[in-house]
Amino acid sequence: MPGQPDIIVLPDAEAVQQQAAEHIVALVRERVASTGRFLIVLSGGSTPQGLYRRLVQAPLCDQIPWAQLWVLWGDERYVPADHPDSLLAMARETLLDHAPIPPEQIFPIATHYSDPSEAASAYEQQVRALLDRNDDRFDLVLLGMGPDGHTASLFPRHPALMAPEDTLVVAVAGAPKPPPQRISLTYAALNRAAHTLVLVTGADKAAAVRAALRGPYDPQHIPIQGIAPLQGAITWMLDVAAAQQLNQSA
Repeated sequence: MPGQPDIIVLPDAEAVQQQAAEHIVALVRERVASTGRFLIVLSGGSTPQGLYRRLVQAPLCDQIPWAQLWVLWGDERYVPADHPDSLLAMARETLLDHAPIPPEQIFPIATHYSDPSEAASAYEQQVRALLDRNDDRFDLVLLGMGPDGHTASLFPRHPALMAPEDTLVVAVAGAPKPPPQRISLTYAALNRAAHTLVLVTGADKAAAVRAALRGPYDPQHIPIQGIAPLQGAITWMLDVAAAQQLNQSA
């Protein structure tokens, strides 16, 4: 695997959300100052919800050049955009409806196609076009991790893990947690990040954290181990509960 990640352990989920928000603001300001734009890939999950709410509250909201943000998603559940399971709906409620990001710079994963493969193909075209205008990289990819070691919608032993290297977006059928139909960026896409920020909180994920960071390299069983950008930095922010097994062998 390329370079070792930076691991930051914080007291609780709220501290993780706050430090992650401050970290993102610093990255955005630095990148926008040099290039005039910032391409971010959002994640779902409860910890990102708290993070997004912090970003749109003072004082951080006043420090972000919102008009220079370009927003994508790492994955999406294949449900209508107003469905309670929709990651777009969550992002709207916690972030997008409260931030002056130009609508034309927000790129949700469409879920209205009858065939999810069509949705994946359409999103791949959008992702490629945005990467072409941004030095073939995302400025920041936000990720979480499930208790089974999955990230985005890349699940253990799922065929989506074996997507061809030239495929950036894949339709995921038969996901082991509902809803079963999803769209996800692949390793080939997620690893085109200048910065990757992995947020993990909760004791139920402690064993997976230990396996991911201290165990043998086996992304078929611990998919988040496949997140290893050759030209990017990875930071894991954990709360004490999620980090409690790190000193044990995996």
